[in-house]
Amino acid sequence: MSWYGSHPFLIDCIVKKKCRRIMEIGVYNGDNAKKMVETAIHNYPPSEIEYYGFDYFQGYSASYVGKKLEKTECRFRLFEGDTIDTLPKAIGSLPKMDLIFIDGGKSYTEAKSDWENSKTLIHDETTVFVHNLEFSGIHRMVDSIPRDKYKVNIIQSHSEGTIALVEKIS
Repeated sequence: MSWYGSHPFLIDCIVKKKCRRIMEIGVYNGDNAKKMVETAIHNYPPSEIEYYGFDYFQGYSASYVGKKLEKTECRFRLFEGDTIDTLPKAIGSLPKMDLIFIDGGKSYTEAKSDWENSKTLIHDETTVFVHNLEFSGIHRMVDSIPRDKYKVNIIQSHSEGTIALVEKIS
């Protein structure tokens, strides 16, 4: 089963919450990025959409993904490399996000680093999705999220696998 491509739960969230600042950890070939941006364009002009993507870009280059995003006319930045290195370096230059999709490394160390860095970009209305809870490292990381600060809902989907939806408790 392949879980690449556009994810309906992301599209639904972008429509419902009118997301315009989107961060994705684990960009793969950029199809999901393009679909999320195109969805956000239904609520905002392309110039008001911001996309931030982090990936090794192995198999698909950052320039390949960039060309897809250029066609949407959104503002975007792609960060190439291991998020254990790239995400902490980028955090200071990034705005608070409306949607964060964590679909990167599958080890506990990678997932924990992605979460710890991403949570600094959360505002009261941010939605965070963590994909692939079938991996023990990711599941362990989600289990470690403090429930007194964050609401965590586990979503089971036949076509998507297991996903955590995380939101800040106001």
